[in-house]
Amino acid sequence: MKQIICCAVLSIFLAVAVTPAGALADSRAHHAAIKVCKQNYKNAVRGAKYLKSRQRKERIEQARREREECERLAPR
Repeated sequence: MKQIICCAVLSIFLAVAVTPAGALADSRAHHAAIKVCKQNYKNAVRGAKYLKSRQRKERIEQARREREECERLAPR
């Protein structure tokens, strides 16, 4: 029992010690890219606020598509 616990703790420690260095930088870049995508979408929706009904719907739909594409292209 003690050997199993020791092996599990050591393997978890090694996994945690090795992983964050590369993953942390990627997640920061991803988070920053997603933040920009959301801000662009929010600005587009605010700009569409003053358009007429049909144009507003089209502009919001276009902004939604652009946001989805931006999120797809964001670094992982």
